[in-house]
Amino acid sequence: MLLFSLTLLQASVACLVTGPLLWVLLSLAQRRWPALAAQRSVWLVAQLVLAAVFVLPLLPDTRQLSVVPELSVPVSLAGAAPDVQLAMAGPAVGLPPTASWLALVPSAWGLIYLLGVAWTAWRWQRGHAMLRSLLQLAQRRRLHGMDVLEVAAPISPMLVGVWRPRLLLPAHLAQFTPEQQQLVIAHELTHARRRDPVLLLLANMLQALLWFNPAARWLAGQLAWAQELGCDRQVLAGRPPRQRQQYAAALVRQLGLQAQPLPGLAFGGGGMAERLLRMRDGQARPSTALRVLTALLLCAIGAASLALQPALAWAVAAAPASMLAAPALLRNPLDSMRVTGFFGVVRELTPQGHRGIDLGARRGTPVHAAADGIASVSEDARLGKAVRIDHGAGVASLYAHLDRVTLTTGMAVTAGQGIGTVGATGLATGPHLHFEVTRDGRLQDPQQWLAGLDANATARALRMRKEQFGH
Repeated sequence: MLLFSLTLLQASVACLVTGPLLWVLLSLAQRRWPALAAQRSVWLVAQLVLAAVFVLPLLPDTRQLSVVPELSVPVSLAGAAPDVQLAMAGPAVGLPPTASWLALVPSAWGLIYLLGVAWTAWRWQRGHAMLRSLLQLAQRRRLHGMDVLEVAAPISPMLVGVWRPRLLLPAHLAQFTPEQQQLVIAHELTHARRRDPVLLLLANMLQALLWFNPAARWLAGQLAWAQELGCDRQVLAGRPPRQRQQYAAALVRQLGLQAQPLPGLAFGGGGMAERLLRMRDGQARPSTALRVLTALLLCAIGAASLALQPALAWAVAAAPASMLAAPALLRNPLDSMRVTGFFGVVRELTPQGHRGIDLGARRGTPVHAAADGIASVSEDARLGKAVRIDHGAGVASLYAHLDRVTLTTGMAVTAGQGIGTVGATGLATGPHLHFEVTRDGRLQDPQQWLAGLDANATARALRMRKEQFGH
């Protein structure tokens, strides 16, 4: 659990660093191309990129996202690692007071983060409780040929609901001219056609997830602003100047009548001065190439932030092998086993007999430790990138031809822990895992240590073994 808290703290810091980068990029782009302000897709992609920088490192088996070496966290930092069972654990070593306090920081941040999410959710729930109270007071009426809800409250015309939004109008809308009423209703119906309530719900969820990041709040506000500008543009498209003036007059009048805004898509949202200028001058749509380029730059910032976050893993100083207990049986090194070559079989590449077994798999398939032990990493022309794990009592396992190694020499590993990915490095004809077992330095048939190999072997591998060994 402590390791997850450390990863949460690291992901939070990366998210906070990424936020200003997105803010600078989008602010410069918006200054150069003002039409980007009305593009929902740009602001939504930016929010998703920021969320990905925070969420993806917290998911299991995401070490492949990072291009920096895995960061080994000393077990002594916390006094013990509850999620790591170490057979070689010795007497606990006292920690200096400073280290003890540092070990509490990740757990404290985890608690603060959960409280922040709960607080954000409570505020969201409180806002919607106010909306439900208004809906109970609202009366149905027919306006301009459609059914609406009307309430005697100083609110802005708005859509209420996500999947089947309803139009909630203030009673003071009756003071507007019929033409202004039609334009206001057209604005809200445009929100519904554009599925803006769904985007608003997604933005609220992302904001709750990233409550600690000011950039997330800014992006959510920019998305809401883009929704209002987009609806203004569609409603006013092709309309004469007189109707544009009526629309602007309705906005000014609404802002003077409404009280504190409620959660939802409201006609009176956003800054009045800029909206009025855009209504007068019109809004141009940015080119598709510009929108794609902006999205690619946003994704590049997110990818760089993910790639530069090191994966975390427990590490202890290597202990003598005599302190480790020998495993009775090994765990399968791959989640899906497919034996393509058995132990001892003579082939063109193994004239002295195959030293282990070959397991066919796609490049990038995760490889897991077969048992607890101490790892050592090597690379040569024959085995390529390889990991050897000393399991104690003279038993060791070898994993060769790896594409990527996710640990360092001297690290303590547990059965099932990811140690790398399948590849074709060294002397290999294609992506596969070469797996060996030794005891007291002598090669062992892995079939004595792994269960069910025959049932998961290819017909060719079984035939070659039978031809050479008769079974």
